Amino acid sequence: MNGFFQDNDGHLSSKRLVTFISSILICVGFLANLFGGYNVEQFIFEGVMYITIAGLGVSGAEKFAVSKTS
Repeated sequence: MNGFFQDNDGHLSSKRLVTFISSILICVGFLANLFGGYNVEQFIFEGVMYITIAGLGVSGAEKFAVSKTS
């Protein structure tokens, strides 16, 4: 699991960590809305969803980027 949050250089990647946390928040919000009877506001849900989509897109594009070796 530790390798999941590391970037290509082996350092902790904050964008992967934030994407993972926002994915968990989407799941919690969905389940709270579905089973808990809580009303999750649409703008909050969409905001967290956009953060997750952007994080997944950047992390996916990172694999195809040319790495700078010195």
